Formats: sequence, structure tokens, C-alpha cells
Amino acid sequence: MPTTDTQTANTEDEPIRIEDLDRRSIDHVLTTTRAVRRRLDLDRPVPLEVIDECLEIGLQAPTGYNLQNWRWLVISDEESRHELADSYRRSLEPFVEMMEGELPEDEQTQKVAASSTYLAEHLHEVPVHVIPCTTLSVREEREMWEQMEYESDPLNMAASSVYGEVWPAAWSFMLALRSRGLGSSLTMIHLAQEPTVAELLGVPDGISQAGLIPVAYFEGEDFRRGTRRPLEDVAFYDQWGQTSPFN
Repeated sequence: MPTTDTQTANTEDEPIRIEDLDRRSIDHVLTTTRAVRRRLDLDRPVPLEVIDECLEIGLQAPTGYNLQNWRWLVISDEESRHELADSYRRSLEPFVEMMEGELPEDEQTQKVAASSTYLAEHLHEVPVHVIPCTTLSVREEREMWEQMEYESDPLNMAASSVYGEVWPAAWSFMLALRSRGLGSSLTMIHLAQEPTVAELLGVPDGISQAGLIPVAYFEGEDFRRGTRRPLEDVAFYDQWGQTSPFN
């Protein structure tokens, strides 16, 4: 079970040897960090010191050329959370309408859809919202790569390079939260209202929002491994479709 107490991150310069690592605990955190939407404790305050602690861990994630283009916006003000939640819901409504009838009818998919709706309805009650941002933009990156005259449209390269600067740090942040008994999920739907949110929160021009991470302590028992496809369905070796390296 993860502790719910604040724990100080290890800031010692002396490295820990591989053989001294607690691999079982590490693997547990890596395999049980869920997208938490329903089991958030909406009544328990989250100290901003804990958020800072987890962000410090996130900042150790790699970035291209170590440029550290990420920026982090932490929102705990109640009025701002309400307005941000309103933008989130306005963005989600047309998406839900479009997806009606498109989602598989299996129990797991329907459960996730219901939990997403629940989060939208209660987002303003989540005590802390964290918006990962970047000083880069997909449009500007695409224009830069277009000058290289590569054989394909560089849109995919641009998007990958921009958000690849943010996601490793965001995931490390979420793993650190998990190890301290807090739940989170990474959402993007509010980006449909990005200019409105930027004006609300004073985000300057030249800064791209990359998502929204609602944060709260989680309720109930510990999390388990999620249901995933077998490795042989998704991992290929040397050639696409080659499911075994030994054939």
C-alpha cells in the first residue's frame, strides 16, 4: 500500500547502486498507476508542498538537448478551478455526442466512458489542477522541419518533438503522485478551449498547453494491474507483424 504521508524526495548526490534498488516497489508503482477519475477524494486538501515535491521529480525527466522547454501551471484557486472545469465540459460535450454509438460495448470501455463523464461533472471539486505546458509549438516546429524538404509532411515529427518534451516529465510527476497516495489522470479535451483557458490563467503567447492533470488523494484500496492486450499482439521484432524474435 502506498503511504499518504508527505515523503521527501531523495536529493542526495551519491547514486544508489542497481543491486540496492527495491525493484518490487518500483515495478508496483509502474504497473499500477491508473488514470484515477472516480476514486478521487474531493474533500481532502492536497498540500502544494507535495505537488512541488512531485514536480521536482518530474523535472529529472529527459528533454532534447536538455533544453527543458516545459513549464508547469498549478491551479488550486477555487474560482479558477470552476472556470477551468466549465471550459473542460464545453469541450467534452460535442466530443461525447460524436462518440455516441462509436465506442465498443464491452464492459471495460463503458466503465472508462462513465468515469470520464464523472470526472467532468466533478472536475471543479478536484483540489489541484496541473497544466503541463511547453515553450514550443507544433506549428513553428513544422515550419522549421519543412525547410529540410524531407519526403513526408513533417507534422508528425513536429508533434512528436514538441509533446515528447513534456510527456516523460508529466508521467514521472504522475508516478511520484502515485507513490504518495495521490491519484491523477492526463486529459487533453480542454485544449479545444485553449485560448479561453490561456486568458483565464494568464498564459502568455508562445506557450502551448499540453494537457490537464487533476490531482487528489485517492480513496479505497490500492490499485492493481490493468487489463492489457497480450504482448504478442502489440510488439513486433525486426519487421512489422513479426511477433517473435526467434522465428
